[in-house]
Amino acid sequence: MYKIFVSAMAFDNGKSGISDYIINTVKMLSLDHKLDIMILEKDVELFPIKNNNIKFITISEKLRKPIVNMLWHLLLLRFKINLKKYDLIFLPAGNRRLIWGYFNKTIVTFHDLSQFNIEQKYDKLRMIYIKKFVPFVLKKYKHILSISESTRKDLKKHYGIDENKIFINYNGYDKEKYNNEPTAYTNNELIGHDKKYFLYVARVEHPGKNHMNLIKAYENLSKEIKDEYLLYMAGGLKERSEEVVNYAKNSVDSDKIIFGGFVPFEHLPSLYKNASLFIFPSYYEGFGIPLLESMSSGTPVLCSERPALPEIGGNAVITFDPDDPQNIADKILLLLNDSLIYSSLVRKGLERVDDFSWKKHTDTIINYFEKNIKKGK
Repeated sequence: MYKIFVSAMAFDNGKSGISDYIINTVKMLSLDHKLDIMILEKDVELFPIKNNNIKFITISEKLRKPIVNMLWHLLLLRFKINLKKYDLIFLPAGNRRLIWGYFNKTIVTFHDLSQFNIEQKYDKLRMIYIKKFVPFVLKKYKHILSISESTRKDLKKHYGIDENKIFINYNGYDKEKYNNEPTAYTNNELIGHDKKYFLYVARVEHPGKNHMNLIKAYENLSKEIKDEYLLYMAGGLKERSEEVVNYAKNSVDSDKIIFGGFVPFEHLPSLYKNASLFIFPSYYEGFGIPLLESMSSGTPVLCSERPALPEIGGNAVITFDPDDPQNIADKILLLLNDSLIYSSLVRKGLERVDDFSWKKHTDTIINYFEKNIKKGK
């Protein structure tokens, strides 16, 4: 049993892919190890994993503002907490929170470099931090966990990170939640309508998550298909979401385009299970956990051909050009009109998800620690 320090300062009120990653890695690591989790005061109540192996170190809400949090975490954290007493320091959101020092005993998870692939991703101050401060500090770390080959290549290309410092460790998904039969909600209970629906699960962030071209693709479908299928997009409203929402409001299909807002994780299995198609048009992803969640639910996936979605989806997805709404619409029609392809994707998806699990992910972290960090002490 090891004593591990985990930073959960990027927990996002439990409403992001990063928070999902933190929850699942903590859940699995805490089965066999002692974890001290540093977290903002109000996020403790929202953190769903609590057991005898977990101790919370609470930090003042005064540090919630992202840029303040980032700088405190980077420069002052090591003076506030005695990090020497831990066997391992685990930073599960390295693209957002790093520590100056302890470079040899820390494993940093790096999710993506979306700021290099999507223009105007963040405000100017945050972009300076991500593009200038992060690579300067990250280069000093010896052990960087990349969640995909795509992210590994970006770390080398954009940050100049020595690839010998990077090990690839694919994310998992909650098998317990998605492999069991979900609660039998009706579509009316889930989305407020009795019709069938196409699903997209992602925060509404423009242009990165590419909701706009998905809506345009839906508009290009025939009236008969749109009368049968709604477009349901689940996710909280984030940067420049008003542009997407306003476009949808002015669409001729506005009554068939639904923004569902943030959906609690416990409701997601039924939402995936009841969907006719899962469509993932994002311009860039470091991994794409919703692919696994959809495939494990028996729902076929159409996704963008951009990194890292084809890497994770393998032969269990059909890809499209995210810049071309008509190409997206054509791939939707392909699946709706060909039952053999549709059923083939369902089968391949169920097979594909067997390659991913959070246990496998955290076992890899501990194995890597024992071979590359513990031995060097």
